[in-house]
Amino acid sequence: MSAFQVTRRRLLAGAGGAALLGATGLAGCSKSSSDEANSATVNDSVKLPTYVRYQGVKPDLPGTDAGVDPAFRYFPTDNPSVVPEKPGNGGSVSGMANIYYAVPPGPDRNSYWQGLNERLGTSLQLQMVSNADYTTKFATTIAGNDLPDMLQTPNGSPPPVANLPQLLDKRFTNLSEYLSGDAIKEYPNLANIPTASWKSTIFNGGIYGIPIPRGLIGSYNFIRADLFEAKGLPTSPKGYDELLSVAKELTDPKSRRWAFGLMSQLRQIFAGMNDEPTVWKYENGTLTHTYETEQFKQSVTDMMAFWKAGVVHPDAFNTALPFKQLFNAGTVAINGHDGYPGWTQYILDNASNSSFKLGLMEEYKRDGSGLAPWHLGSGIFSFTMLKKQDGANNGKDKITTLLRVLNWLAAPFGTSEYLYRLFGQKGVDHTVDAKNNPSLTATGTANTVLPIRYLADSPYTIYQPGRPGDADIQHGYQSKEIPTGRANPTTGLFSNTAATDNATADKNFNDGVNEIIQGRQPMSNLDGLISTWKSSVGDKMRNDYLPQLEGGAQPK
Repeated sequence: MSAFQVTRRRLLAGAGGAALLGATGLAGCSKSSSDEANSATVNDSVKLPTYVRYQGVKPDLPGTDAGVDPAFRYFPTDNPSVVPEKPGNGGSVSGMANIYYAVPPGPDRNSYWQGLNERLGTSLQLQMVSNADYTTKFATTIAGNDLPDMLQTPNGSPPPVANLPQLLDKRFTNLSEYLSGDAIKEYPNLANIPTASWKSTIFNGGIYGIPIPRGLIGSYNFIRADLFEAKGLPTSPKGYDELLSVAKELTDPKSRRWAFGLMSQLRQIFAGMNDEPTVWKYENGTLTHTYETEQFKQSVTDMMAFWKAGVVHPDAFNTALPFKQLFNAGTVAINGHDGYPGWTQYILDNASNSSFKLGLMEEYKRDGSGLAPWHLGSGIFSFTMLKKQDGANNGKDKITTLLRVLNWLAAPFGTSEYLYRLFGQKGVDHTVDAKNNPSLTATGTANTVLPIRYLADSPYTIYQPGRPGDADIQHGYQSKEIPTGRANPTTGLFSNTAATDNATADKNFNDGVNEIIQGRQPMSNLDGLISTWKSSVGDKMRNDYLPQLEGGAQPK
C-alpha cells in the first residue's frame, strides 16, 4: 500500500477485525509464548518448498531467476494436461475467497462450474465475498468458528489479521510435511510457484498456506502514450526537471486534463527517484522506515512543488478518486504504480477507442543519470489456509485431497487445465481466433469469474490476446526495472502492530502530510508527525521485526 492511501478494509482490519479475532480467545495467548512459537530461530529452520519451474510450454520471451515474467505473443496451440487424474474422489470441498465481479450463477445454472466440478472430481462449494467486505467477513468467519476447508487471507503481506501466528496454530494446518523441500514434488503445479512467494506463509516454524503468487515487478507506471506522442514528449522523462516539464506540457485544466491523478501514485514515483527505502531499510543491525529518512522529506518537498504547479488532479487526495476511469477518459495521463495486471483491463476498457495507446514509463534517478531503484513487490497477493481436519488418518486424507485440488487450480499458463480454468469450454464460454487466441463469450464472461484464482493460482505470465506486441513491451519494461530492484527486508515477517494498529496511525500521519503538501500547514510540522508516528507504531513495528531479522528469520 502506498504511504498516502489507506483503504476502508485496512481500517476495518485494525478495528473490527482485531476485536473479532480477540473474541475467539486468541488474544489471550501470552506474548512470550507466541513470540517463542513464531521466533526467528524456529522460522529459520523451515525448509521451503523446492522450486521446480514448469517447462512444458515454451514462452516466446523467457522469464528470469531475478523475477522477470515469461511472455507469450500468442496462446500456445499445444495445451498439454498436467493433472492426468482427477484430484478429488467425490464428496465436496469448501472454500471462501474475495471476488471483484458480480457473483456468477450457481452450479445448477452454470455449465462452467459443472465442468470444473467434473474435472476436480469433487463438488466445489464457494463463499464469494466482495473485495470491499472481505476483511469483515473473514473476521466474522473466524469468530464464528465455522470454517470452510480452504480460506483466503485478506490481501496483504503480512495479512492485516491480528494474532495471526496464534490463529494459524489453533485453527489451521501446518503443511510442512506435505510441502517442505522435495515433498512438494507430489504437487508439481504448486512446486512451480517461486520461492519468494512462499516466504510469506512461514509462521510458527511451519508452512501455513498456499501463496497466491504475484510478480516481483509489483506495479507499472502506466501512461497514455497517445497523449505523450501528440505533444512530442518523451515517454520516460529523465529526472526531476524533465518530469516536471513533461507534466506541465500534459496538463491543461481548461480541457480537463492533468498529468497525474492520485497524489499517492506520484508519491511512489518520487520514492524511487529520491532513493527512498522500500518501506524499510535494514543495515548494520539498524532498521529504518522510509518516513524517517531525508529522502522522504525530499519527496514531500517535491510533491509540494508539483501540487503548486497544478499538474495533479484537484481531487488528488481523495482515495475514492476513480483514477482508472479518468485515465481511460484521458483526464489523467499518468497512473503511476498501478497494479501490473491492470494492463489487460486498460486494453479491454478501451477496445472501442482507436486513438488509445497504452505505454509504460521508466523511472529515473533525480538527476537523470540512470534508472532509479525499483521498489519490488512482495511476490504475493494473499495465501490460502487449510483448516485442521478430523476423520480418516487424522484428517491427512482430506488435506491431501485439498492439496490435489489446489494443485489443479495452480496449473501453469498454456496447459489444458489453465485454459479451462480461465476460459471455460470452447464454443460455450470462449471462441478462438485464427492465431488460437481465446476470447470469452457473453456466457463465459458471466460464468467464469469464480474466485478460484484466489484459492490457488499459477505464477503470472505476460499475455494479451490478439496483441502480440504487448508481450514485448511488458517484458522489456520488466527486464529494465527488475534488475535495479530493492526489496522490503520485512517481507515474510509478521508484526502484530502492523496488522492491528498501523492502518490508523498511518492514516493520521498521511493526513497531516497531505495538509503540508497543500500548503495548509508548514513544512516544520513534518518532524512532529514523524515523531508521533514513531511513538505510536513505528518503534513497536521495529521491535517486532528486528529480532526476526537479527535471527535470520527469512527462511532458507
